[in-house]
Amino acid sequence: MFSEDTVLLLYEMSDVLIAGLSNGSVYALMALGMTLVYGVTKAFNFAYGDFFNMGGYFAWMLIIGLGLQFGGYVTIFIVVLPMLFGVGYAMEKFLISPLRKRADWENRIMMLTLGLALFLTNLYMVVFGVKLKSLPAILDGILEVGEFVFSYQDIMIFCLSLGGILLFGWTLNNTRTGMAVRAVAQNPAGAKIVGINIGRIFAATFAISTVMVGFGGILLSQKLFINPSSGGAIMVKAWVVTAFGGMGSIRGGLVAAFIIGIMEAFVGWIFGMSYGIIALFILLLGTLIIRPQGLMGKGE
Repeated sequence: MFSEDTVLLLYEMSDVLIAGLSNGSVYALMALGMTLVYGVTKAFNFAYGDFFNMGGYFAWMLIIGLGLQFGGYVTIFIVVLPMLFGVGYAMEKFLISPLRKRADWENRIMMLTLGLALFLTNLYMVVFGVKLKSLPAILDGILEVGEFVFSYQDIMIFCLSLGGILLFGWTLNNTRTGMAVRAVAQNPAGAKIVGINIGRIFAATFAISTVMVGFGGILLSQKLFINPSSGGAIMVKAWVVTAFGGMGSIRGGLVAAFIIGIMEAFVGWIFGMSYGIIALFILLLGTLIIRPQGLMGKGE
């Protein structure tokens, strides 16, 4: 029915599309975490990308130390994600929370998280060295559907990321903690009046965002190499997705993540991977010129 060249083109395009969707789903996880923190606490976490690395490195240690493969990813998620939650909670409680009581706390938090990012980058360098590391595929092989071919690895990454996004949405809309988070984001003073513990919600928000970006680190480290400084690139990408979608807009972050994931995959396929980041910033600049608040952000 199709010529050999057409079939080959369809194979390549389908593989690029699912790769873009899987990358976009991980970007969505990271953007949601960043949007959550900014929307609730009005603080910008410059160490965000280093927690992406933390998830990847924690998983790598378990795989190397215990020899875990596909079935072991269940163990990795059970062990690593609670650890990331604890790290995020402790960071807000012991490092960030005391700064909120001081004048000019926004700039103080920014400087603190910048310092934390530098500290974690150098800590990773001392502990893990500068060599590139990656995780084994959660599932090998390809799925052929007619003339199209899809990587099981990309399918699994997409499904797990989507599951994390849906769980995040369900938690935000159907649990007491989620409703408290929404109340604090909308009106902190009103939330405090009705008895919501603002400090606990801020800490929980940082913890949840750390889990989300760390989970993304575990998933994306199967496709990308991680090194001590790669958190900076991830931080930039998460920020671009968040700004493109609209600061504080969860729906905008989701839409922007998938647009950027697919665009990046096709630009890399056509022109080379090095052009992906260029296209990313051209898209962001064009959007901010036409609509400074992002796709779905609210204007001041």
